[in-house]
Amino acid sequence: MSFTEDLAERLLSNKQFGRDYDALQAEAARSTLPENLSLEAKPLDTDAVHRLLYCASVFLQTESEPLRALAQSIALGSLLTNREDVAAENALRLLTDLGNFPALAYAEMRHDEDGVGLGQSLRAALSRDLNAFDVGDERLALTDFQKRAWDRLQIARALAISAPTSAGKSFLVIEHLCRLAEQATAFTAVYVAPTRALLSEVYAKVQKRLQGRDVWVSTVPSPGEDRSPRQIFVLTQERLQVLLAVADPDFDLIVVDEAQNISDGARGMILQECLDQILVRNPKARLIMLAPGAAGFLELGRSFGAPDLEPALSRLPSVIQNRILVSPGRVPKTLTLRLMTETGSVKLGTLTADRGFQHPDSRLAAVALELGRHGGSLVYATGPKDAANVARLLYIGCSDKAEAPLEALSKFIIKHIHPEYALATLVRRGVAFHYGKMPTLLREAIEGAFKTGDLQFLACTTTLFQGVNLPARNVFIHTSTRGRGTELNPAELWNFAGRAGRMNSDVVGNVFLVDYENWPEQPMDKFVGYKIEPAFRKTVETQRPAILEALAGDMPPVSKRDETPTKVRAAAGLLVSRAARGDVRSFLERTLPSSPLAEREALAKFAEKAHADIDLPASLLATNWTVDPFGLQRLFKYLVDQIADGNADAMIPQNPLIDPLKARERYENLFGRIETRVNLGAFGKLHKKAALPAVRWMEGKPYPVILSSEVVSAKRRYAKEMRAYEELKKAEPLTRKQPPRPINVNNVIHDTFDLIEDVIRFRYVQLGKAYYDVLVLALRKSELDHRIPEIFNFALALELGVSTRSGWSFMELGLSRIAATALEPHFPDSDMTAAKARHWLQTEDMTEFRLGPIVLAELIRLGLASPLTLAGAAHDGLSDDDLPAPLSWTEIDE
Repeated sequence: MSFTEDLAERLLSNKQFGRDYDALQAEAARSTLPENLSLEAKPLDTDAVHRLLYCASVFLQTESEPLRALAQSIALGSLLTNREDVAAENALRLLTDLGNFPALAYAEMRHDEDGVGLGQSLRAALSRDLNAFDVGDERLALTDFQKRAWDRLQIARALAISAPTSAGKSFLVIEHLCRLAEQATAFTAVYVAPTRALLSEVYAKVQKRLQGRDVWVSTVPSPGEDRSPRQIFVLTQERLQVLLAVADPDFDLIVVDEAQNISDGARGMILQECLDQILVRNPKARLIMLAPGAAGFLELGRSFGAPDLEPALSRLPSVIQNRILVSPGRVPKTLTLRLMTETGSVKLGTLTADRGFQHPDSRLAAVALELGRHGGSLVYATGPKDAANVARLLYIGCSDKAEAPLEALSKFIIKHIHPEYALATLVRRGVAFHYGKMPTLLREAIEGAFKTGDLQFLACTTTLFQGVNLPARNVFIHTSTRGRGTELNPAELWNFAGRAGRMNSDVVGNVFLVDYENWPEQPMDKFVGYKIEPAFRKTVETQRPAILEALAGDMPPVSKRDETPTKVRAAAGLLVSRAARGDVRSFLERTLPSSPLAEREALAKFAEKAHADIDLPASLLATNWTVDPFGLQRLFKYLVDQIADGNADAMIPQNPLIDPLKARERYENLFGRIETRVNLGAFGKLHKKAALPAVRWMEGKPYPVILSSEVVSAKRRYAKEMRAYEELKKAEPLTRKQPPRPINVNNVIHDTFDLIEDVIRFRYVQLGKAYYDVLVLALRKSELDHRIPEIFNFALALELGVSTRSGWSFMELGLSRIAATALEPHFPDSDMTAAKARHWLQTEDMTEFRLGPIVLAELIRLGLASPLTLAGAAHDGLSDDDLPAPLSWTEIDE
């Protein structure tokens, strides 16, 4: 141990240091809270602060990241207290030596009148220059962690970057990706994002960075024509799976964002299998994985052919993140606040308000209204409907804002979603809710309004746990559960809490933990990172008997509430596909290295026997293994029999735009055919419920049409049930039967979003792709190859929500479905390639298109239209007289 390390340990073990450190952090936290907080302690004396700053100067001379984190907390804490008796220059010097230049820039701006000396100014300028690099016309200074990671990116073949949320990981990797694309003559890369929300955010960043360059950027999994030899795909793992099936891309670089999702059930298995396929095809392909505070990368790399995967890790946040315990005080209208520390907690004080906090159902909103008045606030909700309810309570506590951006956002929601959607009312007071199954453009509009500060409160679900860049000054959490009480992984909560504090625009963020002492568990006591464990290995180790039964043909029925059967089915399907390829044993040896040889051999034999019994081509099984392979065999036999009986026309799906009157019936029969043969009818009448919305979705019908249809249907059902109830009351006045519950329009809209995303855009996309492949095989067996081109790719239409090649091309260019369907009618060619669509957008005069301002902004942001062609085109599509007024809460309830 060096002298510095020994001195640091001695300082750290001193009890006075602990008391002074906790007191400084408490004083700094109080500076971020409302003024109506009664203080519980006197400020630290000057000598104590100077002692802490001296300790910090010792800590940062060590290589210990925890000690350097303490040094940063002391520096930022002393700045936040804004003390006149302690020179700011001392803390600025510490931030300079720590290489935290975003925090340093913010602190310099706040303390520019404090007379910083020439020595510190020169030190800061030199340090910045050593960490600086150019991004376009801008020169930026990286943090020390970013600089180390950037240096490793230039030379590592396989790199895993793990650091706290908002540490600038994705910024580095996107810049690295774009530079490689610019410098190469031929280049192919894929950026894998787990959610559509993150996918659209990454695509926009890459597209903006490469605007004007000859690099093709796409979110659609198709090779396409007329493309640049330099191309970047931004895809979910499911879309990547499709791309690997329809093309043979030779990737130079693979980026996996939120890599901890490789532990996530069937979706994690898809991701692992895609990586395995890519690296088998090109062992020299470079790999970059990103995750917030994760471990287990080395073992992960070995499981899919990247044994040289090296980690670049950091636990050092760029801002202070205060964990503040909030509970109602004993006196009405008061809150007790405590700051969590490394050794326990310190009381911050008692806040006296004009509102009460006693009722548990409204406490979260009441606390957020009281403590989230300064800076944007994210309020965690357990699901979409809970988010809407929390937002409603926040709305009640806010006043109307006569602000043009919020008025425009409200009009956009009324026009493009539904006039009775509560969100149109909420946003007028700077309040919104957010969840992953919202339409993309709506979700992005909400995120944009929050980033600009127009929206002050955002009630959000676990969607924001998945890497979407939406930091805030405040984060409010009142439970460690999601949905119907399922416990969250503690790492997920820490990831969400990491959004408190905005790098480059603040040095502090507050995480308010409401009623924390009453949570079943206390996951926020100590940091918990993700433990990355491949989902396939975990499933096999815990469910091996069930997997063997599944391989024997006894597939477990899928359950809506239990994910285990889905994982078992996926693991079994993956093993069958590997047996079909002939490499199941090497696959098991690589993915299950610690399992006994006898267990691996049993799995291999069962998989090979299943493949022999199923007797479907390896190419079909390799791309559809998430679907029951025995079910695919049943479907194949059924289709061959139907074609032999002369029913080929009924088996071949058609574009719903060709015969709209019969489309619903055809797709209801098609979905039912798939469910009956593949899943043995386990989902009842789901195909009937999904058919009409699915057809309208594929036809490109806007959300107001789909949602209005569902709302009208719900109201009709309610009216019918009410008539039956009234008749019953007449016949049996004393009946104990309860009247039907009134229709809640917002719940109908939420449920329709769920149906579109979970069933239409996920379940039937997977089943639809499998149906397409099996039908091709059946037509070939029946010597009807010439009819294969007639098959409409309804799986892609379900995924994208449009049924023409032109619509797909618009979305391939990065446009949202709302924008794509708004543009489709304006060009007399429904079969445009993406290159032709781009040329048309950039040259067409759109003045007469009556496009909404948010659609126009999307075209400009993506560089798909020249501002000159949009001159005079801004039109919201409705006059103010045409717009219905936002409904009151009484009207919404009615």
